[in-house]
Amino acid sequence: MTAPQRKFINYWCFLAIIMSTGMYIIFSDMENKQMLVVLLSIPVALVSFFQDFSYYTGYGEKRENLGTYIEKKPIVKYWVIFFCMAILPFLIYIMGTTNNDNTQTILYFLSFFLLVGPVFIVSEIDRYHSLGK
Repeated sequence: MTAPQRKFINYWCFLAIIMSTGMYIIFSDMENKQMLVVLLSIPVALVSFFQDFSYYTGYGEKRENLGTYIEKKPIVKYWVIFFCMAILPFLIYIMGTTNNDNTQTILYFLSFFLLVGPVFIVSEIDRYHSLGK
């Protein structure tokens, strides 16, 4: 593992810990949620200040736009098609028929992360491999 790859992995581990803590705060019954989330964002801002974000101008190692990147990755393309045709309508139906606000919020986040998540993960894996070259 090269030094840029190690820095890349350390940054994403740090963000995963912070995001998990933030999601716990948001979905818990704590008082002063807003203040806790603001305090949690301070370390992210400090670490991000010293991070190089020049490689985040697009998707993948060639920094392509979203449509071009999805067209070049057939697994991601088929996931987006399958998700939009089979899973997303079901999630939208459940969100529309339930009266529980907590369930609607969880399904909203789930639908967003299942649509965008695989594209982002595959793009980050490509970036990780490109930093090793």
